[in-house]
Amino acid sequence: MTRLILLLALPVALVACTTPRETCLKSATKDLAVIDRLIIETQGNLQRGYGVTREPYTASRVDVCVGSGRYRYGSPGLAWNYCSRPETRYRDKPVAIDRTAEKRKLAELKQTRAKLVKETNQRIGQCDLRYPN
Repeated sequence: MTRLILLLALPVALVACTTPRETCLKSATKDLAVIDRLIIETQGNLQRGYGVTREPYTASRVDVCVGSGRYRYGSPGLAWNYCSRPETRYRDKPVAIDRTAEKRKLAELKQTRAKLVKETNQRIGQCDLRYPN
């Protein structure tokens, strides 16, 4: 029981390891990281000539399970059995794109990024003032 409580407390302890400065900087740069990821994705779509989406599908996974076994000496025993469990997996699926719309989206993302760089630098400056090294 003690081990279970320690395992449940582990994620809370790991979150507590980040300093307030790190939390502030991560929050300040979050939007810029999203825009950068979208720009890379859009550029990849234009280079390939098609987009890629992740499609979920269900597959079965064979696992070892504990179950009840035969009765031995008047008490039930434990047995290891193979069992099949459903598992959601993902595969990449190509999708058609409109190249002019993708180019327009890329241009808008780059404009948005230019504005966000200024805002992000201001937020980082505020973090530096609030939490000096």
